[in-house]
Amino acid sequence: MNLCITRSQKFAYSETFIRDQISGLQKRSTVFTLHSGRYPEREEDGTLLSPRAFWIAHKGLKLLVGRNNYFSDYGVKKYLKTHKIDVVLANYGISAVHMIPPCRALNIPLLAVFRGHDATDKKLLSQYREKYITLFDYASFLIAVSERLKNQLISLGAPEEKIRIIPSGVNTSKFSPSEELIQEKHFVGVGRFTPKKSPLHTLRAFHGVLAKFPEATLTLAGKKDGLYEDCAALVKELGMEKSVKFTGVLDHDQVRTLMQHSLAFVQHSITAPNGDTEGTPVGIMEASASGLPVVSTRHGGIPDAVIHEKTGYLVEEGDEHAMGQYMIKLCENPERAREMGLAGRKHMQEHYEHSDQISKLYELACLAKKGRS
Repeated sequence: MNLCITRSQKFAYSETFIRDQISGLQKRSTVFTLHSGRYPEREEDGTLLSPRAFWIAHKGLKLLVGRNNYFSDYGVKKYLKTHKIDVVLANYGISAVHMIPPCRALNIPLLAVFRGHDATDKKLLSQYREKYITLFDYASFLIAVSERLKNQLISLGAPEEKIRIIPSGVNTSKFSPSEELIQEKHFVGVGRFTPKKSPLHTLRAFHGVLAKFPEATLTLAGKKDGLYEDCAALVKELGMEKSVKFTGVLDHDQVRTLMQHSLAFVQHSITAPNGDTEGTPVGIMEASASGLPVVSTRHGGIPDAVIHEKTGYLVEEGDEHAMGQYMIKLCENPERAREMGLAGRKHMQEHYEHSDQISKLYELACLAKKGRS
């Protein structure tokens, strides 16, 4: 099967799940990839899909009169036809919307992967809500990364029978628990400094931990943008400079090592002011695969990935006090923390193993191809 995977960027450090998706499906089919923009404009090597004159015409007309299907679709249609694409897998609902015309013209089935913000961000929904109805009709299947996201798609008008829940998953073989009991009161968080991940809530919760355990530490890894400056200011205001470390972006091996030397993973995800929500956070899945208990919130797909009081603790969005109390609880009982962490790793192996999720995607693509033939 010739499968075409689209994504908005060729490389985004926070989108390892898409790169893993591509590499996983390459083991089962011939994969072609397109990128750059909500509607892909370039091949994997950066080559424009359309002749430059067409590309310029598309950009100019888009500014003047809105999207022109002939100029914008030309390159994509030619690419799909040349490479005899059987199925298109579009990452993010907004990108899938733009793939409808060329897919329909060539009778190519379309799979749309929704990951969170594409089904919840208020501004995006104001632009795409009606277009999503067309997508829901044309797409062979709609893929949601969590149960809550599935329910959100249904509320937007998606037919339930077309929706499949397939989280990004985690390759548990790439992570391993510490061989020794971690007794140091060290917490870790990995992710972007975005409103929906709410690092400010995490920092305030950790401040409560320091009141009882002043030796505790917190390391937050992620690109220093977004809310980073606000976080740095809060750390200074609360006098936590010696207890909190911001590492910036870490590579895979550094993240793995950091998790192996931590007591627990913390992330206080919330619904952002613009409506943006999480799907199933990769950092949380990787932490569980590393044998860490997770302290987080009842938000997005997190309640599916973290079993309260078995593999971690969950609090309501905004409840910093409860989050801090659970962190203290783990500090007081490192044996229990390890027990919960190992249960979390088993949960990942049984329900979130990356290869299993790739198999589900491939099977859907095969069904979609069969349905259009």
